[in-house]
Amino acid sequence: MSIKARTGRTKSLNALINKDTSIFGQVLNKAAYLKQLETLVKAALPAELRDFFRVANYQNQRLTLLTGSAGNLTQLRFLEQELIRSLKKQLPELEKIEALVRPDPPPARPKIKKTRITPHARKVMAELANEIQHARLKASLHRIANHKEENDQ
Repeated sequence: MSIKARTGRTKSLNALINKDTSIFGQVLNKAAYLKQLETLVKAALPAELRDFFRVANYQNQRLTLLTGSAGNLTQLRFLEQELIRSLKKQLPELEKIEALVRPDPPPARPKIKKTRITPHARKVMAELANEIQHARLKASLHRIANHKEENDQ
């Protein structure tokens, strides 16, 4: 079975992505709109709360904000009416702010860099381990001295 392009019906990928009626185009437009809203919200929030909130959605006159802490959520509840009044200047249809606690994703753990131990260093560690009286330290030094890298085998 062969796949043949039909003349007149084929469209470039760029045309499909940039078209406002395509699903992907709608998602991109919504993401850009939410980013603009986030800028407005951060400008309206007090400086000590700006970094702790992000915009999740804006639908049916309801703005949904996410935070990683219940303490921040409580502070926002005290400021909610003031924030709505401030945001109504740019979003006149805004009726309610809904805030939810969603823990922030944990930061990526840094990769552990494995250090290479030269054969000479291994030999020195083994000799040192033989001279030490402390049992746990001696065992640790022997383990390090006997550790071989994948390339050394």
